[in-house]
Amino acid sequence: MAAARKSAGSKKSTKASKSTRKPVRTYASYIAKVLKGASKAKLTLSSKSVKILNSLVTDFADKLAVEAAGLARGAKKRTLGSREMQAAVRLTLPAELAKHAMAEGTRAVAKASS
Repeated sequence: MAAARKSAGSKKSTKASKSTRKPVRTYASYIAKVLKGASKAKLTLSSKSVKILNSLVTDFADKLAVEAAGLARGAKKRTLGSREMQAAVRLTLPAELAKHAMAEGTRAVAKASS
């Protein structure tokens, strides 16, 4: 009877070990690169600061994606294009920040397509 319990318990542990975890996506390396490029002094961030910035970027990317998806759905399109993303940025960000974001986005698209 005890042997039957052990074998049943060992089956559960093999199932648990087979399940795979999703990889955690972070923007930590990109945050460090931007900080390095923006500052002439060799500044670093604490791990707590990186976690806060990572959650900020993740939240903002999610808000933009939801807004762009709503715009695409309203236009009965199935693909998110640059027009939907531009409109989402204009709707989500305040005026001056949206202008800078549009300029950077246009520059990035031009660099990627050339």
